[in-house]
Amino acid sequence: MRCTFYALFLLIGLLCPRFTSATHLVGGHLEMRAVGDQPGHFIVTVTNYFENNNRAAAVSNGAIGIYRKRDNVQMTQFIAYETGTVKRSPIVYANAFCASQRNLNFISATFVADLQLSPAQYNDSQGYYIAYQTRNRNGSVDNLVNPLNTGFTFYLEFPALSTTGKFGNNSSPSFAPVNGEYLCLNNPFTFPFGGTDPDGDELRYSMITPLNQRTNSNNGVSAGPYPSVSFGSGYSADNAIPGSPSLSVDRATGQLSVTPTKTGLFVFAVLVEEYRGGQKIGEVRRDFQFLVVDCPPTQTPTPTAQIKGLPVTATKTTLCPGESATLVVTNDPTWNYQWQRDGLNMPGATNSELTVNDQGVYTVQVSLKNTCTQAGGTQSLTINSMNTTPTLTAKGQLCATDGSVTMTVSTLPDMGYQWLVNGQVVPGAIADELLVSQPGTYQARLTHLTLGCSVLSEPRQLTRAPAVVATLLSASGFNRICPSGSLDLLADGGIQYKWTANGQLLAGETGSTHSTSAVGTFSLTATDANGCTGTSPPLTLSAVPPVAPALDVLPPMCGTVAAAQTLIGQPLSGTFAGPGVTGSQFNPAAAGVGQHTITYSLRPAPECVAVTTSQTAIVYPIPTIDLPEQMLTFRGNSFTLQPGLTGDPTQFLWSPADWLRDAQVANAQIDDIRQPIAYTLWVANAGSCTATATIEIDVVDRLYAPDAFTPNGDGDNDQWEIVNAAAFPDLDVTVFNRWGSAIFHGSGADQPRFDGRLDGVELPGGVYTYVIRYSPLFPPLRGKLMLLR
Repeated sequence: MRCTFYALFLLIGLLCPRFTSATHLVGGHLEMRAVGDQPGHFIVTVTNYFENNNRAAAVSNGAIGIYRKRDNVQMTQFIAYETGTVKRSPIVYANAFCASQRNLNFISATFVADLQLSPAQYNDSQGYYIAYQTRNRNGSVDNLVNPLNTGFTFYLEFPALSTTGKFGNNSSPSFAPVNGEYLCLNNPFTFPFGGTDPDGDELRYSMITPLNQRTNSNNGVSAGPYPSVSFGSGYSADNAIPGSPSLSVDRATGQLSVTPTKTGLFVFAVLVEEYRGGQKIGEVRRDFQFLVVDCPPTQTPTPTAQIKGLPVTATKTTLCPGESATLVVTNDPTWNYQWQRDGLNMPGATNSELTVNDQGVYTVQVSLKNTCTQAGGTQSLTINSMNTTPTLTAKGQLCATDGSVTMTVSTLPDMGYQWLVNGQVVPGAIADELLVSQPGTYQARLTHLTLGCSVLSEPRQLTRAPAVVATLLSASGFNRICPSGSLDLLADGGIQYKWTANGQLLAGETGSTHSTSAVGTFSLTATDANGCTGTSPPLTLSAVPPVAPALDVLPPMCGTVAAAQTLIGQPLSGTFAGPGVTGSQFNPAAAGVGQHTITYSLRPAPECVAVTTSQTAIVYPIPTIDLPEQMLTFRGNSFTLQPGLTGDPTQFLWSPADWLRDAQVANAQIDDIRQPIAYTLWVANAGSCTATATIEIDVVDRLYAPDAFTPNGDGDNDQWEIVNAAAFPDLDVTVFNRWGSAIFHGSGADQPRFDGRLDGVELPGGVYTYVIRYSPLFPPLRGKLMLLR
C-alpha cells in the first residue's frame, strides 16, 4: 500500500508499532528508487545486516525521516516495513566451518516504504536527505570507543524533485548483496563494495567516518547534523583496518583492498557520491565491518573446474536462449564447496557440480571440511548466456532542445548488433553503442555470429528533460544598489550556476546567490540535475543616489510647560524619532527635563538602510529660589543671604544694591545695614529660564541688658532696665536664682521692671541668670546679672 506525503501531517505515534529492544547490526545502507510511473513516486529501501538471533528476528520495521539540507527542517517521516516479497537471506561464507567456529552468522533484512512525494514541495536547490537511525554496534568492535553504546545513522542525499516547476527524476545508487568474508592476517584481500546507478550517473567512492545516531532510542527520528563515531587511538577513516596497505577503496569501482597487519573486528564506512554532468547531485553512506583472524598455515586445496562436455582447457562458452551448462570441479569428499557468480557467494551452491543458465563469471571456493583454513579457488569459467536479457545503460541527457545520450548494451563475445527505435531498425547502427539525439524507445538485438541465435535487450525509453528555466532576481525586489551597500542576487532553476557581470564570467561563483556592490548587467546559466542548461534574462542594476538629511537646530525650552516644537528636516519625507517625539512634534512635557537626542532618518530608497542625522533638544529646568519672605536684624549688622537654588542658574542680580558688597553673585554679602529694606533676587540658567524672589529685612536697634543693678532705694539704678525693649513687642524676660528657680518673669514691651524683690521680699545680693526671648528670628539672649546691695 502506497503512503502519500504532501505535507507534514503523518502522525508517527498513530501509525508506528512499538519498537523492540536493540540488536547488534553489522552495517547497512539506504536506497531510493524512482518508480517511474509518476513524478515523486519512490521506493525507499533500508538494507540491514544483522547478527542472526532472536532479537534480530523481532525487528521488522524502522522509522525514517526526510529533511531539507538548507535548514534541517523535517519534510516528512514514515515507517519502512519488512514485506513478504523480500525474504531475509543469510550472508554466505565460502568456508562455512570457519564461519561457524568464529560465530559469524549474519542475515540481510530489507525494510521497504512506498512513498509519493510532492515535487512542488521538494524544490529547494540545495536538496534533501534521508536518515535512518538505530543501534547497537557489536561490543567486540576494536577500532571504536565504547562501541556497544554507539549507534548507526544510514544517510542518503537526493536533489530537488523540481526546479522552477519542472520535475527532475533521479534514483540513488543500488548495491548487490555482500559476501560473508573474514580476512587472514598479512594476506592481501579485496572485496567488491561498489554499486551501479540506474540513471547512468558517475559514482565516486571514498573512505569516510561512520555516523553515530543522534537520538538515544532504538529507532528515533531526528534532524541532522549527525555525530560521527569516535575512533580509538590510531584509527581513522583512512586507517579503519591497519595494514600494509591499510583499508582503502578504489575511487572509480568501489573495490575495497587491504593487507591487514592486526587481528580484530573493525568497523568502516564508504561514501558513494553521485555525479551527473560533472555536478554532484547526491550521496549515500555504506556501513560494514570485517573480522581479521590469524589463519592457520594449513595447505590450501587446489581444485580444478571445467565446463562439462567441453575440453578441459575450455574456460568459456555461449548459451543460446533456453540452454544451460553444467560446471564441475574436482570431487573430494574431504572438501567443502562454495560456488560464486561474479564474485558473490551463491546460496545453496555447495556441491562439486553446478548447472547454470545465467550470464556470469563462475568460480568455486574450496576448503577442507572440519578444518578452518584459507579457502582455495579455481580458475574462472565464463558463461555468456543469451538467457539473460541484455541491459541498456544510458549516459548523457536529452535536454529540451539539445543534448545527446550514449546507449550501451551489455555485450557478449562474437555478437552482431542491430539497434531499433520505436520498433524500427536504425540504419547503420551495428556497434554495441549508439549515440542518439532524439527521444524514443530503444532496443538492441544481439545475434551470435557463429550460433545464429539472437536475443532482444530490455527496452529503454528516452525522453527530453523539461526546459531549464533560469531565473535571476534581486533579494530586495528592486534592481538597484543602495549607497555604500551591496545587493544579493538570487538564482533559481538549477543546482549549479555560472554568473556573468557585464558579459564577463565571475570566476569561482557557482552558488545560487551572489552579492555585489557594483552596478552593471548580470546574467547566469543554470545547470539542473539532468546536466541541462538554461540562461536567465539579463538583470541590470543601477545605483540609488545618496541622500544627506539635515535637521534644524531646536531652541532651548524652559521646563516641561514649554510649548511643543515643530521639527524641520530636509529633504522632506524622512522620519523623526526620539524621546517626546510624535510625528514631527517634540513635546517637552513628554520628554521631560534633560538633554534628548532627536534623529531624522531618510531612506535613499524604500529598500535601503536609512541615513540618520541628529540634534540635541534641551529642556531646561525652571529655576527655583528658596529665600525667606522676611527677616529681622540689628542696625549695623553684616551678614550673608544664602538662598537655596535649583535649575542650575548661572546669572544672578540682587536689587537694590544698597549695603551689598556684590549684587551679581548667588550669595549676597550685606555690610553694616542701617535701614529696613526689601531685596529682590533675579536668577537665570543657560536656557534663559528665570525666577525671582524677595526678602524684606526689618532693621532695629540692638537690645541691651545691663549686667548689674543696685536696688537699695537711693533712687539710682534701683531697677534692672533692658534698653530698647520697646522695639520688641514680643519681649519675654525670665530671671533665675542659682538653683534654677524663676524669681522674675515679664512679657511685652511695657512689662514691669525687675526691682530685686520676689513677692515684695528683697532678694539677697548675688549672681543671677536670665533668658531674654525677644524675636523668633533671633536666638534667646542669655547672660548673668549681679544684684548689689
